[in-house]
Amino acid sequence: MSPESGEMLMGEIAPRFRSAIHRCVRTLGCEDSDELVQDGIAMSAQMLSNVERAGKQVTPGNIACYTILHLKSGRRNTGASRADVMACGTQLDSKSALMSTEEEVGYDPELDEAITLGSLLAVQHEDPATAGGRNVDWDAFLGSHDYRYGVIVAGMLEGESLSETARSSGLSYLTLGEVKVKLADDLREFMRASAVLDALKVPTWRANLVADREKAACKADRRRW
Repeated sequence: MSPESGEMLMGEIAPRFRSAIHRCVRTLGCEDSDELVQDGIAMSAQMLSNVERAGKQVTPGNIACYTILHLKSGRRNTGASRADVMACGTQLDSKSALMSTEEEVGYDPELDEAITLGSLLAVQHEDPATAGGRNVDWDAFLGSHDYRYGVIVAGMLEGESLSETARSSGLSYLTLGEVKVKLADDLREFMRASAVLDALKVPTWRANLVADREKAACKADRRRW
């Protein structure tokens, strides 16, 4: 594209988009008018380039008009598919619809709050990678220390008291008590002092979901006012 066409694009065509697109082009999904303006500029640049190669003359109004018509029909700079379920053209044809993960699909009387689509789709149990990493750490720790550490930990996982573990394992209660104290010291040294805090910390991926939900709730509140 020549410098003259570039000046026409940014000086005469782009201002038309900024004044018209927010009024006459329907946004879909997460789109906004600013994004559509950028799409229009990119599409117009391609049009101007094609016109120059063909040796034709056009006016800024022609390019702006055709670009806006393309945007209204669902075409975007990234494509004009009407088969992709997420494409704008497919949605305009009412063949698909995108729903927000914050869309309310029910109500939970026990929690006294709405049930959102995201809460139904999100995995409620912990991240498998976190669980796997923790198992590797425990295997390394128990495999390199006193076998009685494994007996105590297994008893704790079963919900047994120290006396119950002692009876089931045939070991002395006093001995296990001393071993348990040493287990705590060795575990703190092996896992570091921050291990408990790390285990209780909300995973980053879940914290991001919570932040997104809170942001969406704040926007909804502002729209109500």
